[in-house]
Amino acid sequence: MNRKVIPFDQNGEFHFNQGLKKTEQNKKQAALKSFHKAFELDQNNLAYLSQYAYLLAENGRGAEAEHILINAFIQHQYDAEFYFILSQLYVIMNDPNKAFLFGVQYVQHEPESGYDEELEQMFEVSIQDEDEVEREAIRFTGQHLFQHLFMNARIEEALDFLSTIPESIREEREFRNQKAMAALFLNRYEEAHELLEQLLKEDRTDMHALSHMTLLYYHTGEEEKYRTFLKKLEVVQPLDDDDRFKVGLVLNFLQQYERSYELLFPLYKKQAFVSFQLLHALSHASYHIGHDEEARMFWERMQTFHQVNEMYSPWKRQEAAQRIADLEAFYLKDDDPYVRLLGLYKIYNVVPRDAILGHEVWETIEALEDYEKLYISFLFQGLKLVRLGRMHKGLEAMRRAGYEEEEDQLSWIETFHALYESKVELEDINAFAAATLYFHQRGRKLTKKALVDGFDTTLYRLNKALEKVKQI
Repeated sequence: MNRKVIPFDQNGEFHFNQGLKKTEQNKKQAALKSFHKAFELDQNNLAYLSQYAYLLAENGRGAEAEHILINAFIQHQYDAEFYFILSQLYVIMNDPNKAFLFGVQYVQHEPESGYDEELEQMFEVSIQDEDEVEREAIRFTGQHLFQHLFMNARIEEALDFLSTIPESIREEREFRNQKAMAALFLNRYEEAHELLEQLLKEDRTDMHALSHMTLLYYHTGEEEKYRTFLKKLEVVQPLDDDDRFKVGLVLNFLQQYERSYELLFPLYKKQAFVSFQLLHALSHASYHIGHDEEARMFWERMQTFHQVNEMYSPWKRQEAAQRIADLEAFYLKDDDPYVRLLGLYKIYNVVPRDAILGHEVWETIEALEDYEKLYISFLFQGLKLVRLGRMHKGLEAMRRAGYEEEEDQLSWIETFHALYESKVELEDINAFAAATLYFHQRGRKLTKKALVDGFDTTLYRLNKALEKVKQI
């Protein structure tokens, strides 16, 4: 007997209604799964999103709920409805200050909503100076949203958000500090220096400006100024959690791990400032003071805010730092300048690439010849160089083709410089790199066809390159 099956479309509305039923039955974990499924199926439905976030908060996962809501707020182009949803979330999380000020922001956008009366009753307040309360709401929510974006590595978006805040508030110290911090992390050093210099001229005790200026001098290599500012940070006692958080993050970046841990761990214990940045800093600080298991725990918790490849973990970074130190000892101390150039290329290929920041290898690099320093500027600072650029292109072609043995790479560096000194036209670098290998077989049987395929060139170009290489 043929049976007809009636299709059953379990859409977002179905799972949402299931969540409501399970909530009434006090089956909160089951309800949470249903609301999550509804939200996954229709992420633009604010009813699904808000119920999912509220139930997360009720289950002790308020930080996760806040993260999801603020991300959605940004994706929805700062839809004012989110001020109301966040206000309600903070009520559930028992955070009256945030609940009230986000609520005030909602009322400013939706004055006919009647939420102002609800706020006054809920918090038993009578608003006398409405203008000042509204300014404080803009100020507080602006700082909170900026920090969220910045802490999740969305710095350009954080600066874009700042531009939406009224100019009179945007010119206040806190917002100028935030703008300077964003400019600093985008490597816009002149802009950051100008902002920070003015802030410190107005108040030499500004902890945020001091922290940012220390970072700036670190990045720009102004050693004497950096040391002066670092001493101030190492001995200062931050007055509140906000300053403690800021100084702790900066000291962590500057590898002052013990002091950083002392400042940041109490914030984690009291669940203050729990964010991607705090967990990232504590993972690194913990690892470097010998708390390996704790470091891995912080790293795992951090993933709920922002997924980061393990290559950037403190243990992988330490492996990379050791690899750089080994390459330094083997290559950069050699008398042969070509060997040193190869060493710089190998250091460049250590991942994560920024493992070189703050590494002691820079002391050795500073003592190298100017030509080698130029190559460093080409590799790490984007300096455009014709000669070294072509040499580098040949090394990269070899790497892509699978020829990474030291003898092959050194043969190319030597051959390239001989060709360059002979004023040979180096039109197809791939062909010349392939020709170098063919000329230096070293007991291998390298065919022209294999090299043409591996180096993405033509037999005609390879043969022309071989003629030039034979002549030097």
